Amino acid sequence: MKLSFISFLLLITLVFNVKAQSPWTKEKGKAYIQLGASGIFFNKARINGDKVTLGEDFSDITIQAYTEYGITNKLEAQAVLPYKFLYSKNKASSATNNYNNLGNITLGLKYLLSNKKWKLSAGVQYSPKTSSYDNNSGFSTGFNAHTVLPYITIGSSKGKWYYFGNIGYGYLNNNYSDYLRLVLEAGYKFSEKGHVIFAVDTRNIINKEAAFLSDNKQSIFYLDQQNYYGVGLKVNYEFKKDKFGINSSVFGGIDNDNVALAPSFNFGVYVKL
Repeated sequence: MKLSFISFLLLITLVFNVKAQSPWTKEKGKAYIQLGASGIFFNKARINGDKVTLGEDFSDITIQAYTEYGITNKLEAQAVLPYKFLYSKNKASSATNNYNNLGNITLGLKYLLSNKKWKLSAGVQYSPKTSSYDNNSGFSTGFNAHTVLPYITIGSSKGKWYYFGNIGYGYLNNNYSDYLRLVLEAGYKFSEKGHVIFAVDTRNIINKEAAFLSDNKQSIFYLDQQNYYGVGLKVNYEFKKDKFGINSSVFGGIDNDNVALAPSFNFGVYVKL
């Protein structure tokens, strides 16, 4: 199977982006706040099954705030606020386009169902259509649809390892295609302050709806019917335990559709309150 690389938008997630949903929740009154940036730079894409070399060089850069807050010891609230910077440069004429605006924000709740050795949680995320479309450039800063994503997640830890899995169903309105999302993550504590993490993130279209062909307010950045099997490597380093740290990651994918073909790079700084 041919290897190619893709960018991720979370939704959804999620992704970096909407942080992968582990079964652990914040304690009452505790908070996690992260400010980060991610980028993808591409001139190739796979569209409707065909690999296409584009006539322009594209850049998709996101500045994003993410937070978790413990409402109770079992109930956690989440919020994601992404701001997009989109650019293109024509290879032949060197003409440029750019557009920046708010992307699809995400609001979520997660509830801890079991706090035994194997933790079990259930949650839901909602992404309203806060993105926008620019007629001059033809760029969109997100999906032209509202998204509701219920999910369950289970995980545990042993020694220097932690691991979890997450499965959810993404429902989109406005004739956008629903999808099944599966996330797997395993982290190893390589020092007292650092983890190296391997992640798998997949999005599988359940049914192909009409937006891919009929919606005029979508662009190369956020097409309907996105399908991917992503793999990533992340590093987290906490300078002061339970206070502040940094994380970075790179993601790619295998056998994807309706996405850009280029690596996704991510970096963030966080505090715990």
